[in-house]
Amino acid sequence: MPDADTDPAAAEPLDLNDADAVADTLRRCAELNEAQPQRRGASIHLGESGRLVVTGDLHDHGPNLQRIIKLADLDAGPDRHVILHELIHGDNILHDADLSVRTLIRVAELKTRYPEQVHLLQSNHELAQLLGEGIMKDGVSSVEAFDEGLAYLYGDRADDIGEAVDAYVRSLALCVRCANGAFIAHSLPAPRRIDDFDKGVIDRGLTDDDLNLRGSAYDMVWGRYQNKKILAELAEAWGAAVFVLGHQPAEMGWEELGDNALILASDHGHGQALVLDLSRGYERNELFDHLVPINSIRLD
Repeated sequence: MPDADTDPAAAEPLDLNDADAVADTLRRCAELNEAQPQRRGASIHLGESGRLVVTGDLHDHGPNLQRIIKLADLDAGPDRHVILHELIHGDNILHDADLSVRTLIRVAELKTRYPEQVHLLQSNHELAQLLGEGIMKDGVSSVEAFDEGLAYLYGDRADDIGEAVDAYVRSLALCVRCANGAFIAHSLPAPRRIDDFDKGVIDRGLTDDDLNLRGSAYDMVWGRYQNKKILAELAEAWGAAVFVLGHQPAEMGWEELGDNALILASDHGHGQALVLDLSRGYERNELFDHLVPINSIRLD
């Protein structure tokens, strides 16, 4: 009979009200992110076999997270993988408090159960929370609302949880690079920043200079509106056949970008996921046949 140490499905669910357990889970997730065997520098490398579910921005969309986890079917075997990013700063605000830390915690727990199958990427909203930068949505500071959520949920332990969240964010990789040529990231540098961008940032451990304003990791997760020239330049530098990104608007859950990139969004009713067979290569236009509307995934 498997136990919780050997069977992820047998583990008891995390009590989100237990501040000690939550902080431990976030810190353990950070350790696993940094020690992941597939990780080299700021890149996660996946091999020539397996099934990969790729998602776009999630922004605290709990039902879509549940559906994505079901689609990923991680219990089916160690060759099942899922990529998640942009988890926090959703639209659900309660008394000026954003409670999206709960989604972050759930994903951190998922990582502790499937450490080599769950792959977590740096995004601009997580990085903004770490740096305390002001992102405004509908006149509300997302960072301040997140902090209010920590105080609402954890009271005098809010600072402890906030420090654990910071450790989690600092541990995140910038990209997943697949042997079949698929390159998955939250975003890529904008045209106006490409001349100062260090393409080697994905191959090394990240520093504060990389993560701060005008750093190459910062530019990568904040970049928008890449053109064909930049996409071709980065594809050649990084050996990418196709890019799968988030960060940019995608009203129907996906958008084309240039000739070799696809934008995904997973944070609304038209959200999409992408299912890739790691044993074969893809051109960008082939990816459309492998999109899965997240609302089509039944939870019962």
